[in-house]
Amino acid sequence: MDRRLSQRMATLSPSATVGLGGRIAALRAAGVDIISFGQGEPDFATPDVIKLAGIRAIEQNRTRYTAVGGPAELRAVIAAQVGRDTGVHYGADQVSVTVGAKEALFLAFLALCDPGDEVIIPAPYWVSYVDQVRLAGATPVIVPAGPERGYRIDAAQLRAALGPRTRALVLNSPANPTGAVYRAAELRALADVLRERDVVVISDEIYDAITYDGYARWLTVAPELADHTLIVNGASKAFAMTGWRLGYVAGPADLLEAIRAIQGHASTHTSSISQAAALVAYAADAPLADAVAGMVAAFRERRDRIVALLRQIDGVALEPPDGAFYAFPQVTGLLGRPLGPHGVVCADDDALAAYLLDAARVGVVPGSAFGAPGHLRLSYATSLAQIEEGLTRMAAALRPAG
Repeated sequence: MDRRLSQRMATLSPSATVGLGGRIAALRAAGVDIISFGQGEPDFATPDVIKLAGIRAIEQNRTRYTAVGGPAELRAVIAAQVGRDTGVHYGADQVSVTVGAKEALFLAFLALCDPGDEVIIPAPYWVSYVDQVRLAGATPVIVPAGPERGYRIDAAQLRAALGPRTRALVLNSPANPTGAVYRAAELRALADVLRERDVVVISDEIYDAITYDGYARWLTVAPELADHTLIVNGASKAFAMTGWRLGYVAGPADLLEAIRAIQGHASTHTSSISQAAALVAYAADAPLADAVAGMVAAFRERRDRIVALLRQIDGVALEPPDGAFYAFPQVTGLLGRPLGPHGVVCADDDALAAYLLDAARVGVVPGSAFGAPGHLRLSYATSLAQIEEGLTRMAAALRPAG
């Protein structure tokens, strides 16, 4: 039977990272040995103090509905954390706890955008930004920033992209998929462009805890734009809590009121157990600094190793990422030439990723999924042993034929 679906499905693309995860799971279930650099998920355990808080919540039967967007106590704790991070005061009414940072972003687009409105998205971009904007009825305006710019847009590009229907700019630093981190001077220049515009900056800071060479926050640089900023963050990356689905959005009280109104008709709130654990994670005296620092140190070691191994492959070019846990090499030098023992020719990055999964049993995500053809994304949120084995397989498959 041909089932009629909504017109919005015509423009919706399945998540490339989720899709790759499904294919890899199916291959592993069939007994195939796969090395995956696909999903961006820390391989560390959630810190014990957070796990114990969740266990206590279950034992105390804290398993009922909470307020929309989370209880006031949790929202106040997160507001205090955002204030410590940015130097800008936030109250509990300026925070909503969400089902991961992904829901926070979607709620923001729904609250801000009408059909015909525009949202500026620098490319490369996280896979869901574009589709979420389209689902909200708005139009994504893509601003490319290639390796020559360090994958960061500049003030001139932003000024050129602004139009009468621009409602928001998505700013992701540290960035997925590139690991790029904006410098303070670059953020200041962007803020100067936006100072006289009614444009909301959606600052996606989900990787803020994972930086290697310093980090400038948007509102630390441009506190005068706090009334035009939504901060999106969460516990998934900083505390290795991806499955807990704990995110948040912080911003002006009127925007948060609108976001909670939508949330009340959507998820209402994330798990009450996750929220109880988050109270510990975001407490000012939480003993988590050592755990986070140890995780970042491990990511730094992995970053250095995966970059060194990728640079040994002829036709691959990249600079070390400044944050997050992704390598995003340019692979245009590998396209259109015979590769490996069978002389396979890959026309684009999609074909190259498929070839690596088939021939090397290595899972990577093509850059085209992030609006950056000619690249691959490799998550190094995995062990050094897996990195060594995976890159050994890749090097063999990508060796020039003959």
